[in-house]
Amino acid sequence: MSDPIPVHVGLMGHIDHGKTELARALSEKISTAGLDKHPQAKSRGITIDLGFTMFMLDDFLVTLVDAPGHADLIRSVVAGAGIIDAAIVVVAADKGPEIQTGEHIIVLDAVGVETIIPVITKIDLVGDDRIKDVEKKLRSLMRSTGYGEFPIVCVSAKTGEGIDELKETLKGVLQPSKRKKDADFMMPIDHAFPKKGHGTVVTGTVQLGRIKLEEYVELYPQRKKAKVRSIQVFGQPREEAVAGDRIGLNLPEINDKIVKRGNYLGEPDSLNTSSNLIVEMNRNPLYQGRITRRMLVNATVGMPSVVAEILPFQIENGRRIVLEETVEKSFQAVILLSAPVVVSPEMEVLLLRTDLPPTAMRIIGSGRIEETPDSVTLFKKTTWQGKVSRVREKDVLVEGIANTKRLAERMIGQTVKTEHGTTGTVKNAFGTRGVVSVIFQDEVHESDKVVYARFSEEEYSFGD
Repeated sequence: MSDPIPVHVGLMGHIDHGKTELARALSEKISTAGLDKHPQAKSRGITIDLGFTMFMLDDFLVTLVDAPGHADLIRSVVAGAGIIDAAIVVVAADKGPEIQTGEHIIVLDAVGVETIIPVITKIDLVGDDRIKDVEKKLRSLMRSTGYGEFPIVCVSAKTGEGIDELKETLKGVLQPSKRKKDADFMMPIDHAFPKKGHGTVVTGTVQLGRIKLEEYVELYPQRKKAKVRSIQVFGQPREEAVAGDRIGLNLPEINDKIVKRGNYLGEPDSLNTSSNLIVEMNRNPLYQGRITRRMLVNATVGMPSVVAEILPFQIENGRRIVLEETVEKSFQAVILLSAPVVVSPEMEVLLLRTDLPPTAMRIIGSGRIEETPDSVTLFKKTTWQGKVSRVREKDVLVEGIANTKRLAERMIGQTVKTEHGTTGTVKNAFGTRGVVSVIFQDEVHESDKVVYARFSEEEYSFGD
């Protein structure tokens, strides 16, 4: 008998829409943080952390990743979305789609989750007409976020109605992910805790490679090495785990208090960390806010989420020119992180504004890392505009781009350009009021606008 195929399915949706009850109805085993272990969650009936539960579905070992639906916990949603292969988007029949429903769908799209199953829960609370109305609204929301048509499943976790249909729908869409089992081992950590008599236990989903008992791993970005004393998959001991497995590792040589969600385990000296990212960004079409120079954002890189600054830029003549603001759908940007994170060129970056109210779309957009430089240098472009005051036989006099003779003399040898794109070179200062003598490559006319641009190089780091 072959080993089951591991797949991770996200449970996404607005607060109080029945995600955790659905996970309980589907699942057979509960893993770390499963089914709202926190007292606050139990008393309020909400998810406040990532929960992991599992069940067998034919040849698949399905791990459900239950993401919190509360608006204040959007960063945990983003962290969970980065490790899933497909998603169930939950909408309660008595409430219909709400703000975080759309926000979660945008997150799924941003991190590249292509397979979504929309599920209407709590159908035991309403009549058929209400269910049809919610179906209509949910289909409209899916289309507006670019996902198109998917079959909608209606369920009641309370009565069990629709649960078997949901499992059949899952069977129809689940496919084994292409796992890189021969790559260097890499695993983002989602939980860490001490276990009496054993020391630190960390849990996560193996993204790349494989890990065996007694092998050494390194914790990033802390750069702490440790030997793997035991491996478990949902409570069962293993001698080896491979990409796709959800595992717990016993690492007694590492103090659990230094481990944070979003840290990575990897083979020693195999992973890179950085605080500086060059990213090709795609703006979220539903985001209505501005994107300005040094705006504070939350940047999620893989699993970790850190405070960051954004610096949009454009390239002119090989120079990266920082922009005060960008309104483009696609743009390049420097992301300055407040703390180093594990990075690789293929990682996705998602930018979020937690300063906006939950009634507004807070997801700015997403992009892929192009570079991770040790330091960041950009050019600031300052422009002065003047005009052609006189066309002479051998040169052209331009006024307005300097206001003193001294400034005019400092411009000798610099390039200027007319509004029509004709370039010229400043040869001399003329008079005492900042007029300059220019030799243009082509014909110009009196009153043509002339622009002089100066570029100053500046180094940037977070907070400076």
